This record gives sequence, C-alpha cells and structure tokens, in this order.
Amino acid sequence: MKDFRINFKTKKILVLFFFLLFASTKNNFAMLRTNFYRPYDINFRMEDWPKTKFKFGVDIETGSTRKAKDSSEHKVNILQIYNSTESALTMLMGGPEGTQAYNLANYFLAAYGPALDDGIRGHLKLDGKFEQSEYSLWAKYRLPSCAIPGHFDLSLYLPIKYLAIKNVTITDQTKSILNADLDVHNILTDDIKTVVQNLGGQNLDSWSKTGLGDLTLMLGWFNDFKQNKEYLDNVKISAKLGVTAPTGAKKNENIAFSLPMDNDGAWAIPLGGGVDLDFVHRIRAGLEFEMLFSFDETRTRRMKTDTNQTDFLLLNKGRATRSPGFAWKFNLFLQARRFLGGLSFMTAYQFLKHDDDKLTADSNDFSYNIINSAQSLHEWGFQNFIFQFNYDFFHECKKSWFKPQISIFAKLPVAGKRVINAYTFGGQFALNF
Repeated sequence: MKDFRINFKTKKILVLFFFLLFASTKNNFAMLRTNFYRPYDINFRMEDWPKTKFKFGVDIETGSTRKAKDSSEHKVNILQIYNSTESALTMLMGGPEGTQAYNLANYFLAAYGPALDDGIRGHLKLDGKFEQSEYSLWAKYRLPSCAIPGHFDLSLYLPIKYLAIKNVTITDQTKSILNADLDVHNILTDDIKTVVQNLGGQNLDSWSKTGLGDLTLMLGWFNDFKQNKEYLDNVKISAKLGVTAPTGAKKNENIAFSLPMDNDGAWAIPLGGGVDLDFVHRIRAGLEFEMLFSFDETRTRRMKTDTNQTDFLLLNKGRATRSPGFAWKFNLFLQARRFLGGLSFMTAYQFLKHDDDKLTADSNDFSYNIINSAQSLHEWGFQNFIFQFNYDFFHECKKSWFKPQISIFAKLPVAGKRVINAYTFGGQFALNF
C-alpha cells in the first residue's frame, strides 16, 4: 500500500510549479456572464479506463431563460440585469461638443432644468429572452510515464456555441402630461431605435450568433494514494494548467445586446487543483478549486460619459484597456459509483465569484471614475446544484477496441449576482482507445 505522503523532492517540484504559474500570469479574463460550463469543468470529467491512452468526446449543454439576477440578487428580466430601466435622457450627457447628442442635451437642460429626469421621463423598460447551446469537442492523451510521480494527460477542447438575445421589447415609461414629457416622446423615446442608431451607431434589435468559442489546451496531473483505513480506500490528488486562445468572437460594440462568444478576445490561463476521497461502498466525495487568469486586452469599447448613464444606452466609443478582476470557482461533489453495473450518480455544488473589472481609456475624453461606474464592470457570480447520471460500459466492452461512456445532467441555479443563471441540461459521449 502506498502511503498518503509526498516526499521532499515532489514538494519542491509542486512549489516551483505554482510559483512559475503565478509569476507568469495576471488578472482574470472577462468571462461570459452565464452559468454554463467551461469545457474542462470538473463535472464533465469521466472515469478513466485502465490501459487506454486516447479519449475522444463531445459535451452538450443547452438552456434558455427570461430571468437573471441583478446587483441585489433579485430575479429580473435578462435585460434588467444591470439597470431596472434604461435612460434615454442621461445617454445624451457628457458627449463631445458639437455632436447632435451634445446639442440635444443642452436643449433639454436649458428648457426644463435639472429636474428633467424624474425617474420616469425618458426611461425605457427592456425585456428579452436568452438562449444558449454549446457543443464542446475534446480529445485527451495519456502521456508516457516520467520521473515525476503520478500520471499526466494532455487535453484539447474546442467549443461551438449558439448565443441569442431574442424577443426584445422596449416599453416607454414616459408619461404624456407635461411639455417636457411630450418633447421627450417626440424627440427621443417614440422611435428610440432610430434615435440611438443616428446618434451613436448603436443597434437595439434582437441578436444571435453561432460560432467557435475559445480553444483550450490543458495539461492535467493526478496521483492515487491507496489508504489502509477502515472507511477510506483511496485519496486522489489532481491539478491542471492550461492556456485558452481567443478563437471566439468578441462582443460587437455596435449591437447593444451582443455577447462575446467566450473570453471576449483575451488570452487566458486556467489553473485548478482538487482532491477526491474514495470511501467504502463505492462512495466518492471531492473538492476542486479553480482559478482563471489572463492578460489585459485593449480595443475600442463603448463607455459611459456620465455617471447616471445606463449600461445598454451608451453613445460614445473609445479605445480602452480592460483589466479584469480576480475570479475563482469552488466545486463540491458526492458520487455513488457503479451501483448498478456501470451506472453512477453524482450531485455537486458549484460556486463562482468574479471581482470588479476596470477600464482605462487611452483618451482624456473619458473619465476613469465615470467609465468604471458601469454596472457591467462590477462583481458578479453564481451558485448551482448539478445532478448527473453516468454509465461506463466497462464490463460490456472489455474485449472491444473502443470503450464508450455516456452521461446526462441537469443544472439547478440557486443564487447569483449580475448573471444570467439559467436552468440547463445536457450530456456527454466519449470513446476510449
């Protein structure tokens, strides 16, 4: 029996590994704000088949919802995730002199004074529906043994995504009582889509896109430590380190409701570590901690020019660098393994938190404090429960040159903040060679 001990040489290797990792990375990337899996998520991990070197598979996840969680963790429509209403009046504020938006702002301010925006006049309530489907193709190769204890795997993941914000409706909240109300109706809100297009080149229609997500190359390591205990049979320690290339499309800054296909153009480095405990009666429990890092990314973005502006109605653009906030994810699971042939059942709890992002504009036309007051840059996160059935055809295909595995799962969102937190379901199919 191998003792659950790590010798001094192995300790030095692990310390050096983590030091180099942290020294070479910074800042977590701007993730898509939904509760969908990453392709390399631990809950997509399938059992290893002894004496096989190759594994090929596909993961599928799909879901739709009209609901999101706002900054107070209240359930709202997906287009009210940042602001309960959008303001057509404040969108005019702070623009460059001589522009049509600047002239309109001065007209309204001169005619009606500071009390023009009373919380209703010029406000628009947005409503829409979110849909996402994701198909992740992946391959894993078991690397030959080396001097370092344990086993190494090299994996490649390529997601194909469908994202949509559809059935968008815009409801004008402005009354029709005072002259100020009538002017706002006639000049701004009665045809807000055309006004926004003419003033800032921004589209307020429904949006959808199908394309590649970000390609990920992942190095994984694990080692088993057999235990001679009454209730504990094995302790498995694992770690993973990867690089994610920005092959997915970025957010289209001219379409208000567009979403990035993955990390919004940022290179990323995922890092994780976990421990699995195998108990008697084929019960397994485990914990994984995952961190994600990336480098800053600079491009032309829409930014606020007044602190009172709302996040979907932004007329002004400029080049800016995004410095994303730190993020981490925890995953706890409990599994009954192969209790009926190759059938296993797992339930898991997943927690993710992402701190504030920061923008730094290249131009003095934008104030650092104003642009970073946007709700879409603030902290967000989610909590989910996952229920999964797996079947490994170990006994049925012992003599076959390929060995299949399948799984199905359902995800139940339980909490969140500034996130589209959908009920999702999906599954996996994999072949071992």
